[in-house]
Amino acid sequence: MHRSPFPSLVKSLSRTLAVAGALLAASATALAQGFPGDRPIRIVVPYTAGGSSDFIARTVATKLAENMKASVVVENRPGGNTVIAADHVAKSEPDGHTLLLIGELTHSSITALNKQLPFDPVNDLAPITNAIESPLVVVVHPGVPAKTLQELVAYAKAHPGEVRYGSAGIGNTLHLGGEVFASVTGVKLTHVPYKGASQAVVDLVGGQIQAMFDLPQTPLPHIQSGKLRALAVTGAARLAMLPDVPTTAEAGVPAYRFATRVGFAAPGRTPQPVLDRLHAEIVKVLAQPEVREAFEQRAMFVAASESPAAFRKSMLAEMERVKKVIRDAGIEPQ
Repeated sequence: MHRSPFPSLVKSLSRTLAVAGALLAASATALAQGFPGDRPIRIVVPYTAGGSSDFIARTVATKLAENMKASVVVENRPGGNTVIAADHVAKSEPDGHTLLLIGELTHSSITALNKQLPFDPVNDLAPITNAIESPLVVVVHPGVPAKTLQELVAYAKAHPGEVRYGSAGIGNTLHLGGEVFASVTGVKLTHVPYKGASQAVVDLVGGQIQAMFDLPQTPLPHIQSGKLRALAVTGAARLAMLPDVPTTAEAGVPAYRFATRVGFAAPGRTPQPVLDRLHAEIVKVLAQPEVREAFEQRAMFVAASESPAAFRKSMLAEMERVKKVIRDAGIEPQ
């Protein structure tokens, strides 16, 4: 009786695939053990030097270089609402030597606001870990007759669309902070986008706009001088730099909680052992007391992810949440 050759072929193919898989796993492990070697690690920041994101990257880079006995450099690639930097990293060699400083909210917003991007925002980047979480502060011009957050809600309801709030651009964290506030309180606000938060603060002080949902360090000098009034911070606890400003829960609007999160990602297809090594090294840096203190002085709080998989899960969930916020705000993807 003639016997089919296929069973033996299948067995042979299975053995070949198993050997290939083992070789790939061994190669990835060897790469992680030898990483980073004598090549520098680049952290690409999608903003200009001198801002909060740049501070996060440079603080981590300095300590990472010390701990890993390696060269770690920061490269600023601003423009395109972070798309330019993200595209560059997405198309870089997936060997762990090029990283992206990535904001969950901003990355989610570019995904929701753009019908087409030059890269796949889910598959072309490999999340490593979140690093920092920072609340916003709700600030108003003194001309607004609201001395508490509840009074601001009441005023905005009595004057729908008349409260104009500024942000650093459509889809920016500050814009989303305002949209979420409007959604949970049922008020109608008018969004005024600027090219940067500092420009918006200038107009807020001048009275051209009435409110902002901003990172605390930007309006802080104007709050301290009395030129702006801080109504609440959007985190779980009060800030040392603004000890008299209540949380949104203390201010009677517990449904409004908001924070911006910033972390690190690598190109997609980066071997898992390399991602795990980078995760361990970055988390080690974030755990250093002097690093935590440096961030806390700027109202930034260490919030490392348990694993690269946990950070990916968090980012995917944020993408869905932001997509809904943008849809509910009536903003059409371009």
